[in-house]
Amino acid sequence: MLSRVFCMRLNTYGVVIGWLGVIFSFLATILLSVCLGFVDEIAQQIAKDSTNSDMTVTEIRSMLIGTFSVYLALKLINLLASAMLVAGTVKERHLLLLPWLINNGILLGFGIIINIAVFASVAESMPFPNALPLLFVIVGLLVLSWYLYYGIYSLFKQIQASSAIQRPLIPPPTQHTNSYPSYTKI
Repeated sequence: MLSRVFCMRLNTYGVVIGWLGVIFSFLATILLSVCLGFVDEIAQQIAKDSTNSDMTVTEIRSMLIGTFSVYLALKLINLLASAMLVAGTVKERHLLLLPWLINNGILLGFGIIINIAVFASVAESMPFPNALPLLFVIVGLLVLSWYLYYGIYSLFKQIQASSAIQRPLIPPPTQHTNSYPSYTKI
């Protein structure tokens, strides 16, 4: 497990990543909402600039609405997960970090699959030595993403271990015995 990420303690790193996620997700939510509001104008502009005359404005509009709606839902989920990351880090509650870990784990898995597909299509269209710089960039970004994810996972494990020490699972036995309250006895 890591003890530091980019020379930051894990708690500081968790708060920084959480706040960056909240800010960028909030800005993306605003941008996607504006795009959904102007979807007709965007569809008309795409249809006008498109060289493919098979797509009509209504088809483009439907495709844009679906795409913007999915991205908006994902950004709202990321906004909530990032806010829970901040709260979980500050309050030292490891279960509040789980939504961020699950959300970004799924995104990391999809990112790996998509990057492999993109590299395969680029490698088919050009010689391998020309595609090699793209391979280095893709691998570098995936390694960086994995390192950032592993930092939050290390924070999760650290908080989980400290909370298990502070609050044991089985509470100590109490001195009370199971009996009826005194006012019910006759």
